Amino acid sequence: MDLLKKYESFILKNASQVSSIESTLRSLTYILPGRFEDADLASEALFSTLNLLGIYHDTILTKHVASLPATHRPTPSSLNRYTRDWQNSSQVYKRIVLVLTVIQYSEVMIEMGIQKKWGQKYKWRVITALETIKAAARLGLMHLTNNRMLMHPVHLERDVDPATLADLAEAQLSVQESHWTGARTGNTRLQLSAVQKSTSGKSGKGSDVTDFLLSKVLTPDVVRKPRDLLGMLNGIGALGERLFILRPLIYVLAMRKYGQKSWYPWFISLALELVSRTSIKHFLGSRGGARGGSGTPLEKDELKRRLWLLLYYVLRSPFYDRFTKERLDKFCESASKKPLISLVGGIVQDYQPLWESVYFYTAGS
Repeated sequence: MDLLKKYESFILKNASQVSSIESTLRSLTYILPGRFEDADLASEALFSTLNLLGIYHDTILTKHVASLPATHRPTPSSLNRYTRDWQNSSQVYKRIVLVLTVIQYSEVMIEMGIQKKWGQKYKWRVITALETIKAAARLGLMHLTNNRMLMHPVHLERDVDPATLADLAEAQLSVQESHWTGARTGNTRLQLSAVQKSTSGKSGKGSDVTDFLLSKVLTPDVVRKPRDLLGMLNGIGALGERLFILRPLIYVLAMRKYGQKSWYPWFISLALELVSRTSIKHFLGSRGGARGGSGTPLEKDELKRRLWLLLYYVLRSPFYDRFTKERLDKFCESASKKPLISLVGGIVQDYQPLWESVYFYTAGS
């Protein structure tokens, strides 16, 4: 326990440097594939470890920021407000999120390890098992949140830039001088003298006050309760969300039945994706009523993310074998003759075997 506390203290004192090291090592994982034997597996193992370790570091930073006065805490994102509210109110939700996060960050490494050790037969059994667990976990989250759309990522994102931790610590030391705490409510507020000091030294008095007030303006998402950031789905909307959750599992089962080179799994998966999207958008549009709304900002962002997932279909067999592969090969061949673009072409060539053989690289799940 003492060792753990020392480690947490070390992370807080060196947060900026640790973050830089994490970023550098992540960048390294993008250029490792193809460089030596088992480089692909080593790259994925490093990438998974860094992601999981990064989430642990985020929890350390989050606890530290939570100890600061409200006026000195960075404004959390809407996604973090929503996720934190559910995690604080439900231990089951928190455990499911942990399971999903660990699987999502380690599934490629697991697949590659199983394939290398036991071959294709066991690989597809493990893939099916992982997709089944993920589907069950997501359906569980949907049930716990009263049929709300699932966001990505399901875990909390980093709230604070590690480089600003020193400034936040300094602010915590001076909080007694610049703040007062209400005797009845217990809320901490800036003193008037601190407000005047924070706006001093600027060009005009009018702009001083205006800038300060603008910094305190509340947006609609900020004043909403966390759970109101996502609306409940019913009827066709809930059906569409469940189709989206079950689509990866159905896709894997179809591939095991018809084969990886068959068009049936590809078309079934794409059809489920499009039906899901259409159903959810139709429900969100009807829910807006006279306002003509099409969902909350978080819901719109998630739908945009899911739209980008459709690009994975050009990297999946048999579409990839029939159309994409030939064009990629031509691009890499032409890029190899140009100084700077050749670097991009080289990375694409290194990753091509992974797109062709590793399911989770193009699963979009």
